[in-house]
Amino acid sequence: MKKLILMIAMAFVLPGLSFTPAIYADGTTFKIMDGVVDAGVKATMEKNMGMMINILKTAADEQQKKLKLPKESFSQDAVNDLEAMWKSSAMSCPPMDIKSRCLKTSSGYQVRGIPVDMIEADPSESRQELTVDFAPNGQINGVSISIDLHRYEAIMAEKSSDVDYARRQIIVDFVENFRTAYNRKDLPMLTSVFSDKALIITGKVVKEKPGSDLTRLTLNNNRVVYIKQTKQEYLNNLQRVFKNTKYINVKFEDIEVVQHPKYDDVYGVTLKQFWHTDRYSDEGYLFLMIDFRDADKPLIQVRTWQPYKNAEGQVVTKREDVYHLGSFRIVR
Repeated sequence: MKKLILMIAMAFVLPGLSFTPAIYADGTTFKIMDGVVDAGVKATMEKNMGMMINILKTAADEQQKKLKLPKESFSQDAVNDLEAMWKSSAMSCPPMDIKSRCLKTSSGYQVRGIPVDMIEADPSESRQELTVDFAPNGQINGVSISIDLHRYEAIMAEKSSDVDYARRQIIVDFVENFRTAYNRKDLPMLTSVFSDKALIITGKVVKEKPGSDLTRLTLNNNRVVYIKQTKQEYLNNLQRVFKNTKYINVKFEDIEVVQHPKYDDVYGVTLKQFWHTDRYSDEGYLFLMIDFRDADKPLIQVRTWQPYKNAEGQVVTKREDVYHLGSFRIVR
């Protein structure tokens, strides 16, 4: 897991120097508006991004099974990211003018919100946005699916200290990679982010015949089945889902990050999850308790899911009705 310490870079424009966006596949243009002082590095980043756009477009049009990514423009981590995503679904950047603000990171640079269409997804859900990480020399060294930029900025604005700010940066990267791992069916990555003693509560909405005698939580004519699992049980079940599913589309919205009032190295992340495959779809609240005692390797200690109703079957209208940090006792 790459540890990111991000800060928004100040814009820098040389007097009298104009910039023309490069034009790539199908008239797509990409331009970095600000955040990179070195003109040579900026040009390299734009060139490598243009190469990625063209490679994805050509590979999608020609229905290539494997991407051809030159090592001088893509690190091995970036190659691994893109190839894993490609196995799940081909993707292509739509024709549009892309103007990106660049963020400075401890390992280089980052641009967010690069639009792509996932070929295997339903048309109504095919549009995604990518976060692309760059090395200091402009080489692409990581790709994941983005959270919304406005939500990202709101999460950062809630910082209480410089350490809290840095951890929030890591959490955003963590959550984006966590989400992308489902889309690209990356079981090794998911194995690495869960504590061996993690508490995992999963839920599934099951269609129920009218008039059935149910004692479990009811959602209209549906019921929700909850299962408490160990890490290994959860991963074994997930492996079967990956094997039997063509494409998994996972989206996160309304992400909130809260620091524990007593243990400042413990954070709670609450978000809306939209899960869609060709076999099953649901919406619900996901809660993650993330432990930062090892700052270089944060671990998920708790992962819960619940629908838009609480244990009494009432519609969840307040965030307090969803699992949160106060729902669990921490023993150290």
